[in-house]
Amino acid sequence: MLKNNRFFMKRLIIINLLLLLILPGCSHLGFPTYYDPTTYKSLTDLKPEITSLYDGFGSDTINTDKIATLRLRLAQIYEYENGKGKKNQETTAQVKIIRNIFERHVADRIKSGKWSEDHLNNNKQNIAQAFDIAIQTERLKNKNE
Repeated sequence: MLKNNRFFMKRLIIINLLLLLILPGCSHLGFPTYYDPTTYKSLTDLKPEITSLYDGFGSDTINTDKIATLRLRLAQIYEYENGKGKKNQETTAQVKIIRNIFERHVADRIKSGKWSEDHLNNNKQNIAQAFDIAIQTERLKNKNE
């Protein structure tokens, strides 16, 4: 029994040493960026602002000033994420998806006019889900730098 424990311990030590030697060489693989509280706050702040704007898409008029403000905020978030480089490409892509959905929805509202309740709810759900994916992705990133 003692012989088995020694054998097991020696193997465990050898495996750990090998991992310590191999893992640093994997740094070139481009692990994702670390959790960024600025990204998380930007996304969680913007989500309710956009869904609130969408509530107005069920009325006869739209708030073009608010649309312009939110477009600017989305552009700023995109530039911030894009500036982090290739390691952050997943988050950058998710912000781009959110921007594209937003622009498609705004264009639809301008072209088609007042949204029905079902159309409004579907589009709010779509944009909210896109935000939720980006928020969860950021939340799940490694918090230890």
